[in-house]
Amino acid sequence: MLLRYIFISLCLLYAPSVEAQVAAPLGVWRQTNVKWQRPPAELELRNRYAESAVLYFSPDHRFVLMFGTLIQRISSEEMSKGDGRIVYLGTWKVNDNSVHVEYHLVSRTVAIEGEIIPGAPVSDDIQLRGSTLHFKKDRFARDRNLDVEFKATLETETALEGKWHGQP
Repeated sequence: MLLRYIFISLCLLYAPSVEAQVAAPLGVWRQTNVKWQRPPAELELRNRYAESAVLYFSPDHRFVLMFGTLIQRISSEEMSKGDGRIVYLGTWKVNDNSVHVEYHLVSRTVAIEGEIIPGAPVSDDIQLRGSTLHFKKDRFARDRNLDVEFKATLETETALEGKWHGQP
């Protein structure tokens, strides 16, 4: 009977710390509260598009935050390569109840006068609630359709950033 009380006590003490741990949010997470639009009817395209923020968490703890136009086709999704983009790179780590990200601006399609690239470091915490991430007043849901594209984007942007800092 004493062992039973000890076991129950240990379970009660250990349970809150397990609940407080956040699982690593690997892959792409797409903003959920976007306004989808359709191309003009005369183009006869069966897709839709929206301005969206996208988060990417790589297994090696690198982080991408991209703002751009998301194109959704019948069987695929991609970020538009012909519209403006804003790209931030950084790192991420899991804290007790959130994911901490540190990042900086690395590219912007349309330059802002006086803006310096690469930008100053920024740090934020991203909350995981159920199956969504909460970041800067927006919700993000997992989107496996963009994983391959964002892995390539991370490699491309990292290489470009290295050239800015005089790396080969």
